Amino acid sequence: MRIIAKIVGFFAGSMLLVSLLIFAIVHLTPGDIAEIHNLSPSTAHTLHLDRPEAVQYVLWLRDCLMLDFGISMVNGTKVSALIAEYAPPTLLLTFGSLFLSLLIAIPLGVYRGLRPVSPLGKFISLAVYTLSSIPVFVLGYIVLAVVFGFFHFFVTTPPEGEFHFWPWLSYYSLPIGVLAVGNGTIGEFVRFISLEVQNVNGAMFIKAARARGSRLWKHFFRSMILPIFNIIVTNMAVLLGGLVVVERIFNFHGLGWLSWEATLKRDFSVIMGITLVMAFLIRVFMLANDLLAVWLDPRMRE
Repeated sequence: MRIIAKIVGFFAGSMLLVSLLIFAIVHLTPGDIAEIHNLSPSTAHTLHLDRPEAVQYVLWLRDCLMLDFGISMVNGTKVSALIAEYAPPTLLLTFGSLFLSLLIAIPLGVYRGLRPVSPLGKFISLAVYTLSSIPVFVLGYIVLAVVFGFFHFFVTTPPEGEFHFWPWLSYYSLPIGVLAVGNGTIGEFVRFISLEVQNVNGAMFIKAARARGSRLWKHFFRSMILPIFNIIVTNMAVLLGGLVVVERIFNFHGLGWLSWEATLKRDFSVIMGITLVMAFLIRVFMLANDLLAVWLDPRMRE
């Protein structure tokens, strides 16, 4: 329990530090925020802008703990309502791309780890590293040029009304595919998984299980679940960082698109709310990774 308390305490402390950095960076921008947006005295009071900055931070943090991120400085909409509206597409895009990356990377990484010097293993390495070296914004525009320019297939607006499979598939498949392949995610997954497979394959307990004629996949799975989850957590920040670019390219209305629009309009309340939510998601994954490590590795509980 003591190690779990330390992990949770570190999670809370890191989130407090992140919130302080977000607040400080936004309030270091030149000019008075209330004057920039010509806010009324009542709106400025609602956003605590008429208080000293230290008091502003404490009140803003108190409101955030109650899931109240203030109101938009542009249109007066509650930031929590905007996040609730735009978060589901972003979560679907993030976890869909993560699932697609693992669906491609796990079999390729396992094969490359078991047969690293085979012709197919070398081709896998060359293919995934070449594809992963393409920046996500370049890959996105290449996909747009091929799909829209060559096939004349144009879908950049979210489907409305009743759910229909093909419109929703058309809208989500392209950004999910680009985010899954871009940013070097698949290349990193394949490299890491292949190295883990090589290490596990040479371990004594695998050799003993092979000599007994046992099924090896159970041993591989238990030994690799923590490293795979660790690499997922490590790349989560990369995936979330690519959201803004991918959502902007494909006109995908999620948190990345909303943060881009808020940045252009200098809507600081929306920027702070989205950044804090993104940081919280990353820290939650890191917390889950630490707790999983404690559960699977008895040595960490000592």
